[in-house]
Amino acid sequence: MDLTKSLLRVDLNNEFNGDSDIDEKLNFSHQYCLGKVFSRRVTKIEELECNQKLLVSSYESRIKIGWSKFDTIKGSHGHHYFVLNNKKDIILACDIYSIGIYFMESKLHYHWYYTSKIKSVAFVENFFVAIAFENINYIRFHFWENFLLRKEKRIKCLVGHTSNINILSSVNNDHLISGSDDSTIKYWKISTLECIQTFVGHRGFITCLKLLSPKIFVSGSYDTTIKIWDLESRLCLKTFVGHQNYLVDIQETKNGQIVSLDCEGVLNFWNVKTGCRILSLSDKQNDMWSCFRILDSGELVTGSVKGLIHIWSKEKNIRNNICSDKEAKSKTKTCSIL
Repeated sequence: MDLTKSLLRVDLNNEFNGDSDIDEKLNFSHQYCLGKVFSRRVTKIEELECNQKLLVSSYESRIKIGWSKFDTIKGSHGHHYFVLNNKKDIILACDIYSIGIYFMESKLHYHWYYTSKIKSVAFVENFFVAIAFENINYIRFHFWENFLLRKEKRIKCLVGHTSNINILSSVNNDHLISGSDDSTIKYWKISTLECIQTFVGHRGFITCLKLLSPKIFVSGSYDTTIKIWDLESRLCLKTFVGHQNYLVDIQETKNGQIVSLDCEGVLNFWNVKTGCRILSLSDKQNDMWSCFRILDSGELVTGSVKGLIHIWSKEKNIRNNICSDKEAKSKTKTCSIL
């Protein structure tokens, strides 16, 4: 059986510049399994700067950290996703009704508990923590020092959306963007509680946001499109069309490509300049992808609905500590043109 054809659906757009570019930028010819890390869907993957480890989460499971072997974060309980500060040494771990704060170096941890269901969290260390709740049309935010001490003081609200708020993303220490079921994205100035701009263009719920630079961000929607926006000009710079289902995550590669994942586990690579899809990958026949991460090294990490984590690389012997004792875990596959 042809493993490539059975495991991967590959679609190459003819806008791409030949086989050499594919080999250089998109050829993940080797796949390494890090094992069944969870018993359920992997919900988030982040790369830590300390010892090149991964931080991963799943539904109703403790957050885990590791590379060839994963250990649970002590004190975490049932958190299904998390956000990190810029230094990646503080974790805000979220479940339905609580947020756990974990300090990577000191191992200290404690929790906030809420009566409303948490939809999304964003934070900037030393400045603020912003929280969106289910069926609440405003964003609640705490000043960091009060949140850290679990003090119910100076809690502020950002009011302006007309429906559920699904996703928050910090821009800097005084600005935030939010996406809502009202199909709009709002740009907020926290210190003045002001909505600076409302971005209109999507025709469905906003499901994901990603800041690409201090002035540019990208959004994904239930309408299956991706849009790039300019915070200064307040214009939509480009719209990407190609997914058949709503978006769940968007990231950027080092060479400036956009990578997006939809709810059916289809991963698309996009050329930002042309707006064309370069490559489309999926693993529907075996274990649908539920989340992904592009590492600083350029390698692709995928998490699946069955709790498996894989690394896709151009290198044959990627970091000797992976599966060095169990060669059976490594299988060679190709993502070249079919």
